[in-house]
Amino acid sequence: MTPASFRTHRLEETDTGHYTELLSNDGKNDGVLVCAAHGGHVEPGTAEQAVDLAARLPAASCWACLGYDERQSPFELWHPPSSAFSPDEYPLLAEIADRNFETVVSFHGLGDDRVLVGGRIDTDAKRYVSDRLEDAVSSPVESVSTGPYAGVNPGNFVNWLARDGRGLQLEQSRTVRIDERDAVNSVLEGLLEEDVL
Repeated sequence: MTPASFRTHRLEETDTGHYTELLSNDGKNDGVLVCAAHGGHVEPGTAEQAVDLAARLPAASCWACLGYDERQSPFELWHPPSSAFSPDEYPLLAEIADRNFETVVSFHGLGDDRVLVGGRIDTDAKRYVSDRLEDAVSSPVESVSTGPYAGVNPGNFVNWLARDGRGLQLEQSRTVRIDERDAVNSVLEGLLEEDVL
């Protein structure tokens, strides 16, 4: 995957910034989708992480949204809940909304120094991902199935984009998603090769 393989769609503009949707998709892949719905300066490092992981895989699609603004807070402007993303409002998301991907991974940012492994993916798989990440990053890692960052809402895009309604959501500290991105993506790449996810 190269930057040229991405298409973009400008969703919104301000006087000093913009909110853009990004998609790399061959039109037929239904194996792996990697997402970062709060990329750019909304949750810094997440979109880059998604692009990097998708590029490592033999066949993967990548969808992200990136928000930038020089004067206003991109987080305040463009951080809808993960359950609020609709194909009706995101045209590139609409192109893959009915694909039923076998595996969907969504990267998010967390304000504190932890990594939370969530989503509706099987509990044993979440624990396995947590154990592998615990050995690879400096922040504490835990699997979660309840709470505000668990990502278990069926309306969360990471879940409804997945064939069985069970996506994998990673909430990560700034250090992990920026400085330790390679370590995280190496773990995920290995788990996908092992068919754990």
